[in-house]
Amino acid sequence: MSWTFAGLALLVALWLMLRERHADAPAAAADRKPAPAASKPFVATSEPTPRARLIAAQDQLRGTGRDLCSLAAESAASAASGTRPDDPATIAATQRSPSFIAFEAGVHHIDNALRASRDPYANAVAIWLNIPLDEQAEGAVPEAERRRQLAALANATTDPRIYALAFRTCRGSSEDGCHALSARRWAEIDAGNAMPWAFLLEEAATRGDVSGQEEAMFHMAAARRLADRELTQVQPVIGSSDGSAGDLMAAEGLSTMAIGIAAAWPWPKALFRHCNAAAIVEANRAQLCAKFADVMFDHSDSFFGRLSGASLTRRLTGDASRGATVNAELTLWNAAWARTREVTCDTVKGQLILLTQAANGGPQAALQALPGASAAR
Repeated sequence: MSWTFAGLALLVALWLMLRERHADAPAAAADRKPAPAASKPFVATSEPTPRARLIAAQDQLRGTGRDLCSLAAESAASAASGTRPDDPATIAATQRSPSFIAFEAGVHHIDNALRASRDPYANAVAIWLNIPLDEQAEGAVPEAERRRQLAALANATTDPRIYALAFRTCRGSSEDGCHALSARRWAEIDAGNAMPWAFLLEEAATRGDVSGQEEAMFHMAAARRLADRELTQVQPVIGSSDGSAGDLMAAEGLSTMAIGIAAAWPWPKALFRHCNAAAIVEANRAQLCAKFADVMFDHSDSFFGRLSGASLTRRLTGDASRGATVNAELTLWNAAWARTREVTCDTVKGQLILLTQAANGGPQAALQALPGASAAR
């Protein structure tokens, strides 16, 4: 993880903590008896407004080679290495910092842009991210309502990105409209993608449906790609940034959060049981498993998919070369993030470009544009 990602992840964490405190405030206030009203004389204050602090900071930074993104990384690193992040003094100082003011404004700008977009997928991502992310905070959507809205969008669309997002979010829930979603329907509108068939394999295995498992494996082996879409959600987030310092920080922070949520989505486990050592003694099953290993390794949009394909190939043939290839790619990918030592808004912009390339064409597409990419081949 780069300095940029680490710093902005701390900003996101602090922002969420402040949201939670804001949500607790009404309940705490309700337990207190209202104080008797008292007239107070007007007292002028010299406390600058958040906008004034932001403008002043930008003026001070002009010509120094530093910017608000630099300040964000420095203040986050200082908070992480000093007092506890939930220390009241630390929170107050961070809230007053120009970089946090800009970051929070960027978060709200991107959220509003996603919700106002004419692209239904951007609308779905806004619902999925659920900014401000706390059910009690002003403008937040309760979890059940969020699932219901996503399920409603999915049932009214043929966009496989929306359907997959709703299906993965609804996984394990039969309420809130989720019961109407199915891996079968996902497979129908996402032709050539092995991912919904992997879920159909899981469902058939749970039922003990042998013919259903055979059908699923056939389609998985014949698939053109394995689209897990772990990074797809960052596309509209980054695309909604206006390029300002606050939007750049917010785009990277929200993208980090989106990737973390998607990475926690469970993968169907039936595949690895279906292609285990005991099962692949059957020649036909072994052949289908080998073909699907090729699909995962050659046509996956995530490193996890490529690693899974490499692992299955090694199980089937003993060949570990694919695993070595992906490990080399991961080393290069991690180096691309870690290479930034001095954070500026330009370096944040560069990392967002790399992330967009990965979201559009998979990690391999982004790696091909990096120096030294051929060394991973």
